[in-house]
Amino acid sequence: MMLLIVLVIVGGWLTYQHYRNQQLSNFPVRGVSLDQDNGFVDFQQLQHQNFQFAYLRATSGATYTDDQFQSSYDRALGSNLEIGIYHVYSYSTTPAAQFANFKSEVGNRLGKLPIAIQLTTYGDYNTSTLKQADTQKRLKTFIQLLTQHYHRSTVLWCNASVWQALSTSKLSMQTQWLADGSLAKQPNSIRFIEYAPQGKIRQSGQSQTVPISVFNGSQRQWNAWVTK
Repeated sequence: MMLLIVLVIVGGWLTYQHYRNQQLSNFPVRGVSLDQDNGFVDFQQLQHQNFQFAYLRATSGATYTDDQFQSSYDRALGSNLEIGIYHVYSYSTTPAAQFANFKSEVGNRLGKLPIAIQLTTYGDYNTSTLKQADTQKRLKTFIQLLTQHYHRSTVLWCNASVWQALSTSKLSMQTQWLADGSLAKQPNSIRFIEYAPQGKIRQSGQSQTVPISVFNGSQRQWNAWVTK
């Protein structure tokens, strides 16, 4: 009986892995998003594992900076990965203060990809907060500060419930990075899909946990997009 249970579990896992691999074959461009909690990452090893991009957290809110950002960015330049930067947005501090923090930390370390803004819900700040006109206005101001200064587009990184809360505003015209997303076919407005928040990579023979995302398109579309 125990052997039968083990066989059923193993068979189910193998079936799931086959299904997941079939899904991934539709999204050939994979990348990671990194912050200081992910520890040291060798970007050359990532490249050899067929990852093609990496997003690095630079800042959060008006005062926090990621301890690994500048070091990771400088090391990532030694690889052929396309690099992007992301900021974790705060609802409790002003757009101007968050922009000043981002600009101070990032400087010219901007990479080639759109600037990502990570939107989450936390504490008293929920999807109802995101539906408020003042909250949406402040977020739009922050986006404008970034795009006007850097002449770079932005992408909003959030889950489906956060995106739904923004769907009735002009923010819905923004490009999206879908957090905790499905590898099923997604609309063109979704640029990236984070399908494995606790994904696994190999670093010097050891398993390391990092969020893994895919580009929502073909290799040819990716090549055309990053060379615009």
